[in-house]
Amino acid sequence: MVTHPRPRGTRLLVVALVSLSLAIITLDYREGTTGPLAEAGRWTQTAMAPLQEAVSRVTRPVGDFFSGLAHLPSLERENTDLKTQIAELQADAAGRANVEEQLQTLTDLLGLQQQLFPEGVAALVIANGVSNFEWSITIDRGSADGVQVDMPVVTGASDGPRLVGRVIRVTPISSVVQLIIDRNFAVAGKLSTSQEAGLVMGRGEDDLRMGHLRPGIQVSQTDPESVFTLGYEVNGQRGLYPPGLLIGTVSRAFSEPGSVESSVTIRPAVDFSTLQYVLVIARNPARPGEVP
Repeated sequence: MVTHPRPRGTRLLVVALVSLSLAIITLDYREGTTGPLAEAGRWTQTAMAPLQEAVSRVTRPVGDFFSGLAHLPSLERENTDLKTQIAELQADAAGRANVEEQLQTLTDLLGLQQQLFPEGVAALVIANGVSNFEWSITIDRGSADGVQVDMPVVTGASDGPRLVGRVIRVTPISSVVQLIIDRNFAVAGKLSTSQEAGLVMGRGEDDLRMGHLRPGIQVSQTDPESVFTLGYEVNGQRGLYPPGLLIGTVSRAFSEPGSVESSVTIRPAVDFSTLQYVLVIARNPARPGEVP
């Protein structure tokens, strides 16, 4: 077998290239950042920067897309956790608002009891008995607590006591209260401005009705007139309800065809759908400034 010797020219070329590389490395090391090689490197970097930026703009969305796919399960968990935290915070805020509202109601009720009805019995609403035949609530106080049939029931507010109804049935531990919106409920009332008196009657889901008023009575739409219970006595016997309990505000005035009297509808002052606490007061209590 015949071998051909490597040409001498190839060996010389390799030696020359190695020597040139060593010389360039030595020169670059000695001259540092001020030499021609460093300047050439900076020029090359400057020339390549726009190309690198263009390539980065093209490839970055693709990289972000695949990176997003890789982190998708983690992002879904974080999204679920955030939604759960938001729901918890909303529930907590609603709970605090509800507690503050209950505290204000109890504060008003306590002030009402101390100032006007010291012998009143505070009670919690434990059931609603709304039907076509009876509009009532059940409270957690009964005859063992001094509650009796026909005792008026009120609730407290910043503007004073508001009429809820009257006790119609009693057990030792609970009582049923007929609401003022019950169709069989009636109470004597008085308009706050005109001082006209009439009979207020419940009408279920509709506004209360107050009749026996003078013909042609007018009501203000911008400043609705309030209606309060009317205090009266018959043969020295006081009426069932003490005077000055807020029943509601007038919503409309009207006259039946051929009638010689007018009537008004009254929007109740109590929101019975959210009623939680009430005060049962003694029949015919002496109000401050009155002689019992």
